[in-house]
Formats: sequence, structure tokens, C-alpha cells
Amino acid sequence: MHFRLPVLSLSAAALLAVGCHRGGEKAALPAVGSTARAVRVTKPSSRIETGLARATGAVRAREDAVLSAKATGQVRRVRVQVGDRVKAGAVLAEMDSVNAQLSLQNAKAMERLASARLEESNRELERAKQVFAGGAMPQSQMDQAGTGREVAAAQLDQARAGLKQAEQAVQDTMILAPFAGVITGKFRNAGDTVTLMPVSPIVALADVDHLELKLAVPEALEPAIGDGQVVQGETTPGGRSFRAKVRVKSAVVDPATRTVEVLADVVSADGLRPGTLVTVDFGRFAEGGGVFVPSTALRTDGKTSWVYVIANGKAEKREVVAQQVHPGTVVVKQGLAADADVIVDPGSLEPGAAVVALAD
Repeated sequence: MHFRLPVLSLSAAALLAVGCHRGGEKAALPAVGSTARAVRVTKPSSRIETGLARATGAVRAREDAVLSAKATGQVRRVRVQVGDRVKAGAVLAEMDSVNAQLSLQNAKAMERLASARLEESNRELERAKQVFAGGAMPQSQMDQAGTGREVAAAQLDQARAGLKQAEQAVQDTMILAPFAGVITGKFRNAGDTVTLMPVSPIVALADVDHLELKLAVPEALEPAIGDGQVVQGETTPGGRSFRAKVRVKSAVVDPATRTVEVLADVVSADGLRPGTLVTVDFGRFAEGGGVFVPSTALRTDGKTSWVYVIANGKAEKREVVAQQVHPGTVVVKQGLAADADVIVDPGSLEPGAAVVALAD
């Protein structure tokens, strides 16, 4: 008769072997190997791939002016037409100057009269001094002569001020270009009567060689915009590309649109004209501005900030200098290499933990 012995499993055999080990040691389970955690990773980006990085606005001249007469009167001549390019100081229009010229002649006559009276007062004062020195004139008459001389001097000063005012009035009949530019509007012709109040515009001038952008930037993007930042834009419609350099941004947020006004100087503008609508991309920082990573990758304790990267199969902590761009993106300005594998959502991950990148 044959008897079948029970077959032991491999694990049971192992336990039996351990139990039979000499020395009476207790049986122990083998150590279980640590398991690597699968994580999503991303490479730092040189730009923001989101519509929140764009702002709209319009091109305008750095300098533009609507010019009018400095006094009520009649236009004698308008020397320019729309589209004319003029230099600074060029005469754009002339007002009727007859009354101003008459006032100037009268002011010159008053100035000569006041000058003659002062000379006479000076002579009288010198004679009075001689008589007073000889004891033949009382002190009161001597004081009166001195006062007369002072009054004559003041009258001359007054006449000279009137003469300058009259000369300025004649000059004001010429409307001059305050800066070089192009005539963009002509509102009056020869013979038209214009008034000072309300102001009657005559011509408009714009400096089309120095353009700027007035942009409405979303509030969330404002922290990522700095003075001197170079941005890329294009016209709408048309798609003509250009570059601009941020000059200033407003210190306040528009409560209605939740946008911040940003002014940027156009640095390359072939064919760009004032009034053109544009879209500007703030998604790319100027050189040295940093790289972008998802906000979920950043960790902070209030004093320092860090991200986790994969290095040799482990999570490695990298302290960084970062700034929020908008709710989904931060810009890392220091501490992170452009080719690093950044863990997108580290959660409770600890430094040195074994990790493996998930396949895209």
C-alpha cells in the first residue's frame, strides 16, 4: 500500500526551513521592496500657453495735439492740409493780426513815454540834490523829488511789461507746430471766426514717428509685467507683427473691467498707424525673465518656495524664487533648470521618495 505525502507550498516550505534553523531563532517574513510612486511631470516652458497672457489695446501717437487760437478772432490763412508732414516750429495757420499790431504800436509809444518821464525825473532829482546840499530846499521837497523818480521808474516797468504782452499777442496770431509730425485734421478755413471760449479747433497734429500702445491687461496677469519688458504683438485685423517695450503700468485696477492700463513704446513698427487695434502677447518674458510651470507644482511654507524634480529616480527638492502669473501658472525666476523634469502635483511627496514619471 502506498501513502501520498502532502505537498507543501513554496512559501510554507520556506517558513518550515526557517523554523528548523538551528539556534532556535523565530521565523520572520522577508522584507517587502519599496514601490516607486507614479507622478506626472512637465518641462518648464519659456511662454504661457493660455489666452490669459494676451491683452488688447490700440496704437496711439506719443504726442498729439489739437491746436486752436489763443484769442477770439478771424482765421486769415491755414497753411497746411491733412497729411502734410511738418517740423517743430512750423507755421500752421495765421490769425488776423490788425488789432494785435495796433496794440503793439500803442505799447511801444507808452514805453517811450515812460522812458522819457524817467529821464526827466532823474534830472529833477539831481537838481534837487544840489539845491538841498546848499540849504536852499526843505527836506519835504527833496523827498518829493525822490518819490517822483521812483514813480517814473515804476511806470517804465509797467510800460515794458505792456510792450512784451503786445508782442506776445502778435506772435500768438501765428499758430506753430509744438513738435514734428503729420497733420491729421483741418477744421477751419480762411475767413472763419474762432473763439477762445468755447475753444475752436483749427488743426490737429500727431507725432507718428513715436508710437505707443495703450493696453487693457487682465488683473491676474499684472504681477508678471515689468518695466522694460519686451512683448510681441500683432494688428487686428491684418496680423502684422511688431514689438513693444513696456514703459509704465497703472497703479490702480479698473473696477468695471478688472484690467490694468499698461503703456508700451513701439520699437519696431513698419507701417503701424495710430488708431490701429492690436493684440499683445505677454506670455514670453524678456531675456532672463524666468520659466513657467503650473501653479500646482509650487510648494511654500510662507518663507521659502520649492518644487520637486525627478533626479536619479527620486524626488529632489529645489528651492526657487517664483511669482504668480495667474491662478494656473507661476514664473520661476531662480533655482530651476530649463530642462528639469518638474513634478506637476507632488501632493504629500517627501524628498528622496522613489518616483517614476507617467508616460504621456
